[in-house]
Amino acid sequence: MNNHYRKPAFHLARIVAFCFLYLFFSALLQPARAQTDEGTGSRWQRLKQIRETQRVNKEAVVSEESLGAMTANIHDDAFGGREMLVYVPRSLPAAGRRSLLVALHGGGGNARFMLNHLKIDGVAEKNGFIVAYLNGSAATRIGGNRLKAWNAGSGCCGEPYSAKVDDVGYITGAVRYLQRKYAVAPERTFGVGHSNGAMMMQTMSCLTDLFREVATLAGTLMAEVRSCPASSNHTIYNYHGALDVNVPIVGGFGSKGVTNINFTSQAKAKALFEHSGGRYLLHVIPDADHSIEHLSLSSQKQDGLTIGERLARDLRLVTVN
Repeated sequence: MNNHYRKPAFHLARIVAFCFLYLFFSALLQPARAQTDEGTGSRWQRLKQIRETQRVNKEAVVSEESLGAMTANIHDDAFGGREMLVYVPRSLPAAGRRSLLVALHGGGGNARFMLNHLKIDGVAEKNGFIVAYLNGSAATRIGGNRLKAWNAGSGCCGEPYSAKVDDVGYITGAVRYLQRKYAVAPERTFGVGHSNGAMMMQTMSCLTDLFREVATLAGTLMAEVRSCPASSNHTIYNYHGALDVNVPIVGGFGSKGVTNINFTSQAKAKALFEHSGGRYLLHVIPDADHSIEHLSLSSQKQDGLTIGERLARDLRLVTVN
């Protein structure tokens, strides 16, 4: 009789122990899970959205403004433990008369992604300027080798903001390194960024004297400041799609995207930057959304210039003899 009842009791004890362990570990993991559930859903859902956006944008057809660019002219380089890509045209002006364009990718992108989507290397080849594509740091704890972002301020974006990465310091150091290596004068150094990279470029223009003129695509000013101490005599050319719902022109939360951030309106960004002594020139591109390709296509329809050609014109990225 004792043996008959001992066996069920043993199984019952195992079941109770299993349930206890399950509840314990579920409770232990719950805070970490809550931290990853932001805005549009779990981290996995956000990664899937990033990949889908990249796939759709890659399929967009843009006329070959990069004709003449040569992959052999792309050089691997690094600074401060981060890799970068540098496009050097076959013909360069004399030392000290060269121009450098520093390009920052968007959140979830990387240097290679920016090179492939901005498609400005052909413009650089024709006009004799260097293009350096920098890398941010890991955007998330998963996929950090490919998905990178910048700490532009006010919650943007991802792990770099949470970890308070000093991207202002990093970009400053990387640009000084490139200026020395390629004999580029500071006044001939310009910047361009897309989305989170555009926000980082605006932060650089607000807080440092590194770039006197920058072009930003689908971005806004997210620096956590009441004024821009370095903006005097600085110019931001901001190109923004009229149909952008990731980073709305009017500010606030985007209805599409992978972050849950209250973005600064263009009106507020312009007022802050210009009140501090800079120029903030907003160019709204009709029929364009957030992607570089669609901005470029709509720009072409508007006046025949791709985004790469437009920003090269506005920044006067031409050969200086």
